[in-house]
Formats: sequence, structure tokens, C-alpha cells
Amino acid sequence: MYTYLNSLKIPRILLGTSPFIAGGQFGLRAWEYYRKFVGKSDEVTKIMEYCIELGVRGIQVLSYDYIVEAVKRATERTGINLFVIGTLMPEDPEESLALLTNIGCKVALVHGALAIPRYLKKIGEYLELIEGAGLVPGIALHDISALNVILKEYPQIKVVMAPINVKGIFMGDREESLKILEESKHFIIAKKVLGAGRIKPENALKYVFSLPFVKAVAVGVASKREAEETFTIAFKVLKEARGGISRDLSGIE
Repeated sequence: MYTYLNSLKIPRILLGTSPFIAGGQFGLRAWEYYRKFVGKSDEVTKIMEYCIELGVRGIQVLSYDYIVEAVKRATERTGINLFVIGTLMPEDPEESLALLTNIGCKVALVHGALAIPRYLKKIGEYLELIEGAGLVPGIALHDISALNVILKEYPQIKVVMAPINVKGIFMGDREESLKILEESKHFIIAKKVLGAGRIKPENALKYVFSLPFVKAVAVGVASKREAEETFTIAFKVLKEARGGISRDLSGIE
């Protein structure tokens, strides 16, 4: 199930990689994820391979070397090339870009830590790197309220990834944030749709795919059990959307 950004055919369901870096949003579980995944490409590969077996065909990559290595291994072992949307890490954007281009990345995002008005100049430098590599430029957000200021300065941005979920977790003022995202008319990728595990997958995915302006969703999982539950539901929700149950029918194959 795909959507389009100009000529790019993009899966609507993406595997997120935040659990593999033990993101702080996971609270106490972050330590468990750290021990299980960080620096352990083999463990990450196992989850990726299983997600591919379930039908996942896209991935949102936080560009650390062990995660990129896992993408390479998973695609080699399954014979399936994933559509890669990558994030440049603030510590070393040039190295991030090199890692991403090595796995065929098509869309690259400026990291959310920089996506605030205070760092407008730095955002421009990252976007220049992305465009110079021939990739579609985008931005990841922690603070959705900053979007309009950033887009006014950098209209070349095509893709926006932002937290969107039914409970408004990580969204600030949910209704205002949804309005900003919808009115931007950009290609919106929803992240943190499960609220870092606080929202049941069925409720979370039905909600986010009911929003017409959401074109794709990135969901992280930390086990095969979580992967099977989450992506089975995700594909079911999208199948129902194609049948008219959801309001979001635009751009779906």
C-alpha cells in the first residue's frame, strides 16, 4: 500500500528505528532497549527481517552505523529492497549522509533536535547537504509549532515528519498542531503514533490513518511479537481504508 511524492512511490507503513537507539521517550524501557539493540546489528537485523516477512516495505532510518548495517543485511537476506527515509544525525551530518546514500536513501530529514527557529541557519546547512546529494529534503519535528517559521525560511522542504497520535502525546496543543500540519500542504509522515507504547495499536492506527493529510506512518517495534501485532493491524486498517471505511482514500494503491 503506497502513496506518491511526485514520482516517488512511498510505502504508507514504515518501520521506525527509535527503539533500536533506546530513545528517551520510552522511559524505563529505554534501558532494556539499550542493552538489547544499541550497537548490536545482528539483533536489529532479526527484527527488520521479520518486519519484511510481514510485508513492511519501507523504513525510517536513524543513521547510526549499526542500524544502516542491519538494513543492508536484512535486504540482502530477504532479497527485498526497502524504501529508505533517513534522518541526519546532528553529531556528524556528513557521515550520516554517506551512510544513508550507501543504502539507497531517497528522502533525508533534518533531525528534530535542530528543527527549531533558534537553529534556522544550521537547518539550511543540512538541507544544502541533502539537496547536494540529490535527495528529497525534509525535516523531523519535536515541536510542531516551529513548522511555519521553518517552512517560510526554507520552502524547498518537501517532507515533514511529526508526532501525531490520538492522545496528543508529544504534540503540545494537539488541535493546533494538527491544524498547522494540515495547512502546510506538505507530505506528512506521522511518528510516535503509539505514544511510545502508551496507546493500543488498533486505536492508534485507526486514528492516524483517518487523517487525510497523513501520507505515511513510521512505527517502531522492539520484538517479533510487537511487530506481528502492530503491522498486522496496520495493514488491516489500510485495507479497510481502501474499502471506504476511512476518510483517507487519496493516493492509495
